[in-house]
Amino acid sequence: MNKYCELVADVASYQPDTADFFKRLADKGVRAVIVKLTEGSAQGTAYVNPKAAKQIKHAKIAGLLVHVYHYAKFRGIKDACDEADWFIQHARKLGITVGSVLVLDIEDEQNSDPATTDANIFLQRVKEAGYPHVDVYSMASWFWSNRLDAKKLIAKNLWVANYRTFKPGVANVGLWQYTNSFEVDGIKLDMSFDFNGFYSKPLATVKKIVDKHSDGFTDNFGDRWFYQHGRFTTDSVIRLRWGARVTSAVISTLPAGSVIQYDAYSLHGGYIWLRQPRPGAKFGYLASGEESGGKRMNCWGKFSSPTPHLLKVPAG
Repeated sequence: MNKYCELVADVASYQPDTADFFKRLADKGVRAVIVKLTEGSAQGTAYVNPKAAKQIKHAKIAGLLVHVYHYAKFRGIKDACDEADWFIQHARKLGITVGSVLVLDIEDEQNSDPATTDANIFLQRVKEAGYPHVDVYSMASWFWSNRLDAKKLIAKNLWVANYRTFKPGVANVGLWQYTNSFEVDGIKLDMSFDFNGFYSKPLATVKKIVDKHSDGFTDNFGDRWFYQHGRFTTDSVIRLRWGARVTSAVISTLPAGSVIQYDAYSLHGGYIWLRQPRPGAKFGYLASGEESGGKRMNCWGKFSSPTPHLLKVPAG
């Protein structure tokens, strides 16, 4: 076993939301709780745990670290994005901070098989909303059957359920749900061992960066963006993504001659990224060419406005 091996409980609407219940958890050596927050999406089941607000409040009062999870019903890219948005919306509403872990609980038979791509789309969406600490929960059997591929998942800690055994049964697991019958005053709940301290030790938070320039902003990844409205017409096939990373989930593959309206651009990761406003206060992103040292090296299309970025990025 690793050096931490602390107890972490997960709770849902089946468990109490009283201050006494969470105090008793702390008395039994539990260091953190993972509260079920949502299930499905606004377009689907639109479920929110009615006890979540009080469970989160009373867990904090008891001195427990608080994390939250979403139960996935999605099947496919659009569903995964919609469910991530539902989760993010309610995490923000209940004041979940960037120091918490946001978990995807994916174990439903209606999920895709394999489900790794859908899971990564969900996780990337959550990270791009400003929550850097994400994880995946599922049964050991999903990893054994390769329905989830641990090597390809964005989340690397992994929370795995495997009961009536002496080990998780999956390599490099960070959190092992070893029982569903841990008792607190006659109330049964799931309990896990935290091997790496990912849940039971405070996590580093992202320092807020204040942009010194009025012509742009700095996102949660520390990348500088500059406002500029225009149109970009692709010269070749380019992928439109949900984030400004080559690892971000693909929205669609745009053929040559596609016209994109954009409202901002950024130079990072070796590319010049354009931000496309989309319905529902969402954004798409595409690389318009390569950059080096703050200067454009080439262009993969034509602009109807001044080409970003011809000059070096302003200092500061």
